Amino acid sequence: MKMIQRFGAALAMLLMVATSFASAATQDTPTTKKIVAQESASKKPVSRFSYKGYVRSYYFTRQNASATQKGPNQAAWNTGISLHGEYNAGGGFTLGATYFYANPLNGNCSQASNYQPSPGNACIPAPPGIAADNTLPDFQMSTLYEAYVKYQGHGFGATLGNQVFNSPWANSSDSRLKPAAFQGGDVTYKLNKNWNLEGAVFSKFEGRAQSAFDNSTLLTGYYVDAPSLGSEGNIFNPNGKNNAMPNSGFGYAKVGYGAKNLSADLYLYGFNNIATLTWFDAKYSLPGFMAKYKPFVAVQAGREQDTGNALIGKIRAAGYGVQAGLSLTKNVDFTVGYNNVPAKNDTVVLPAGVSCSAGHTLVGAGTSAATSIPYLLAANGFSCVSNGAAGTTTLYYGGFASPYTDSYATDPFFTTSMTQGMVDRRTYGQGVKFALFFNSTNKRFHAILSRALYADGASAVGLTPTQETDLDAFYYLNKVAKGAYHGWLVRDRYGERTEQFGGLPLFKYNRVQVEYDF
Repeated sequence: MKMIQRFGAALAMLLMVATSFASAATQDTPTTKKIVAQESASKKPVSRFSYKGYVRSYYFTRQNASATQKGPNQAAWNTGISLHGEYNAGGGFTLGATYFYANPLNGNCSQASNYQPSPGNACIPAPPGIAADNTLPDFQMSTLYEAYVKYQGHGFGATLGNQVFNSPWANSSDSRLKPAAFQGGDVTYKLNKNWNLEGAVFSKFEGRAQSAFDNSTLLTGYYVDAPSLGSEGNIFNPNGKNNAMPNSGFGYAKVGYGAKNLSADLYLYGFNNIATLTWFDAKYSLPGFMAKYKPFVAVQAGREQDTGNALIGKIRAAGYGVQAGLSLTKNVDFTVGYNNVPAKNDTVVLPAGVSCSAGHTLVGAGTSAATSIPYLLAANGFSCVSNGAAGTTTLYYGGFASPYTDSYATDPFFTTSMTQGMVDRRTYGQGVKFALFFNSTNKRFHAILSRALYADGASAVGLTPTQETDLDAFYYLNKVAKGAYHGWLVRDRYGERTEQFGGLPLFKYNRVQVEYDF
């Protein structure tokens, strides 16, 4: 609230100052009858204020029950409006803010607190008998998720305040009603036409189903739209279930290079008391006689290690990926991507009351034995080998921790799909993904069809093969021109996930989105 008041006071002050300058300029300018002056006066003044926004309505359904799964099916419907405004204060400075409000149309879910700290306190969804899909979410929201001061000039840029921020491992994740946002500052500098630098520090985070910023993450807090501490049984948490572990956000640095056919970026993340992550990506477009097919090759690689208090346990991750693509026709593109994350293992003595089963899962008293093990373990549960009489256990781990994209399926891996990926499952293993992209000549219809195959785990503890098929289709009801789109659009995303020998799909997911942009 104090930030909102300060933002309002600053905006009012700038408006008064601008008005005073404008008034003074008008009084000091003598009246003239010159033709040139008359022509100048007839020009339409340029407004310093601009605005945009959208109204977005979503309907989600999840089929969780099938031949081998007995979980409840889920559904949710919600509609929200986003209003964004910017004021050009002159001298390269801009003030901006974005307000978002949503109200569900399918039940009496009016407060996010109804879902915290226990899902058992949730309000009654509609239709009855179908569990709520909290990822939408299906409760009322009201938030000023952007309120910032921005400067741009002389190759230098800076944004301070609440803002939408985008980078590979911390981004807007805008696949629901509103994007995620961050509180802090971001600075960029363009060294020359090829090289650029960026640095940022963010202390708080607002998830895509939240109406406030807090000093936690998707891996250390309780979020209704992510299987974090409230429901995930394998995240180490010395504070106990539903007790968040606060941290101070993250720092970020980037060095980027861009040329005609090559782009490359090196990133460094410091997730406070969780991990440090180094990430590299590059893309090269092949020139020559094949250029008309727009062929390219892209690579990515990274390393991550726990740091500070290691809030979620020991992390030792390393992985790489490669992707290739080309245009099959004027309207159709094709890509194939691959990721590999090798497994790590340690020999440990398990805590009292915890043991490794013959099925390579940790068992013991409490909600989950894994929450007492100070390691980031894979979500599939297969993570140990008992060494028998030796009294020790070999733990397998090695997946990446992604505090600001976990469960959102918005990490940078080439093989991440609409509903899952190796990073979301915090697993080691490998995956491959094929994708076809279609874009109509008039740009009003485009679709993405993809198929991904994953082999999580290692031979010592067992493999968990899964596959996912997704279809993502857009249709714009109005003409698509250069610049921001204005008008109606309809989007539908369908995905289904199966195991290697499963009959029916274990999971079906459909998202219908109707939106008006202005």
